[in-house]
Amino acid sequence: MDHLLRETNATLVHDIFHQVTSDENFIKRLIPHLIANEELPSIKRESKNEATAKKKLEEGNKMISSAPLVKLIEIYSEAIAYALPGSELLARGFANRSAALTNGGMYKDSLKDIERSFEVGYPDNLKAKLYARKAKNLLALNSMMRSEVDDSITQAKIWVEKMDDDKKKKVENSLDQLKANESFKKPIKLWESSEFFPETPDDNPKILRASGSIDIKNSKTFGRHIVATKDIKAGETIMVHKYYAFTLKSQYRYQYCWNCSRSTWSGVPCTQCSNVIYCNEECRDTAWQNHHDIECLAITAILDHSTFNDCVEKCLLCVRILVKALKEFETVNALYEKVNEIDSIHDPILKFFTGNVYDDTKYASVHSLFRLKFNPIVTMRLRLPIVRILILLSRTTGIFGKKFDDPTELMNNQWAIFIGNLMFRQIEIVQTNAINIISNDRQGNLINCGLYLAPLLDFCSHSCDYNIYSLPIGDINAEIAVQPIKKGQQICITYGPHYRQSPAVERRQSIQKDYRFLCQCAACVNGWGPDYRFPPCAELPKEIENELFRISMKCNNHISIIDRRIKGSAEDITSNKIIEMIADLSAMLNLLGPDRYPCQEMIVAKTELINLINCIRAYI
Repeated sequence: MDHLLRETNATLVHDIFHQVTSDENFIKRLIPHLIANEELPSIKRESKNEATAKKKLEEGNKMISSAPLVKLIEIYSEAIAYALPGSELLARGFANRSAALTNGGMYKDSLKDIERSFEVGYPDNLKAKLYARKAKNLLALNSMMRSEVDDSITQAKIWVEKMDDDKKKKVENSLDQLKANESFKKPIKLWESSEFFPETPDDNPKILRASGSIDIKNSKTFGRHIVATKDIKAGETIMVHKYYAFTLKSQYRYQYCWNCSRSTWSGVPCTQCSNVIYCNEECRDTAWQNHHDIECLAITAILDHSTFNDCVEKCLLCVRILVKALKEFETVNALYEKVNEIDSIHDPILKFFTGNVYDDTKYASVHSLFRLKFNPIVTMRLRLPIVRILILLSRTTGIFGKKFDDPTELMNNQWAIFIGNLMFRQIEIVQTNAINIISNDRQGNLINCGLYLAPLLDFCSHSCDYNIYSLPIGDINAEIAVQPIKKGQQICITYGPHYRQSPAVERRQSIQKDYRFLCQCAACVNGWGPDYRFPPCAELPKEIENELFRISMKCNNHISIIDRRIKGSAEDITSNKIIEMIADLSAMLNLLGPDRYPCQEMIVAKTELINLINCIRAYI
């Protein structure tokens, strides 16, 4: 627990919280306390470290024949992140990771690393080995690619003369094996996201990137929520939205892109820090332009200081929200004026609009999100790291007009006080509304790898039996209806466990504890749980019954395929087959219609439709 919360003299805590309504006084009183108790993070101007890079390379080399591919890539990516730009260690990092990727059947990613190694400056006496690996990758991807393969083999033969005799023999042997056209490990097939991702809806006049079948409403009972303005079919795209901001958990920063959150096998590092990696050079440059130029040094200090340990992801997400707002309005003064404008709007929906539309890429969509009221201890825990971040930003950026070497200068700087107050609000928004980034580790496990804020999704109501489900492609989500939804029904996600995961009593306790309301969804009211058995569908008209039987026969085959895939079967499923399955399951749900939900047949079809979406998550 933080020093301030540990100290025996509770008077300071008591006095500060008597002034909690005056955030300015809170900041002014806390800064001297942090300085006096030496609780300020130190600023590290350079986090690249050749010794760490070398250590990680050696660690990866020792494990290259035994460790799982995911672990190896993480180790080599960390080595690459710590290596100095343009250094031989960086070139070796790319080259060694390319070897692991080749061994794992990730030939396209291996080729990317090989080219990067050459660009950085791989030693001449080792280039032949890389050219031989390049030829192997090309052959494994396409045996007909002879001209490119021959070029790589020719280059390998040229550079092999720079090698000592032992290494020369190894390369010559590998080239002979290529000539023998030995079979290679089957390439790992990853589906192209464009095959599955739906077109972005554009028929809603008020909500950008949303279907015209939804609208934002407000009521005393439900607050702000989203309702269907007409009947929605299963399989329809409700909305496509990008995370307003996100951050990754520390253990996944070398596995996922810091700009788009996609899993990356051949990531590239920030040129300034060792904290993060990116899908490619384009993502890296975009991140620097959009946020990382301001946050880079601050992240290094936050990750290095123990006082942030239990809230680091929330703090980083708060920094990202602030930086994005500053980038939108360009100056602190312009942001200040916008905040005052938003706060002056009394309409609970229009205050989220930019102009005449709701645009969830704009700060207006975030500023007025619902915040839970926290007790004094929780509030202090949230605000202490924010004041530290305020000081960090003042020492590493010029957002307050200049850089401050003396933190006490902030106490009389109006822009610093404004930003501090704004960040107090933002950390409460994060604490209340941030959503876990759920990804597939490509070993059959769903993992929580970070946090994101999606303002439009936060308007969706809660149900332990949600009616939409997310198909994520990096930091962009498509929300798909997974059952027919009637006009007037609320659009629902889940804030906690699904009814198949725990009994109603436990779910209600969890929601009450975290969100302070009693869940009244159909699943809780009717006592649905993991063992609940739904009744079969009531008697149907003959023509519907016949069509349902035809679709059911196809769907039964689909379900067996999905089950085998989930259990680790090597059976290959093409993207076209997945698309066909989605269409059939959606047709089955729509044939039965919203009035028959829930029945046994619909619950099975809905469950398998969700399993299909999870299957897509694993292979894109």
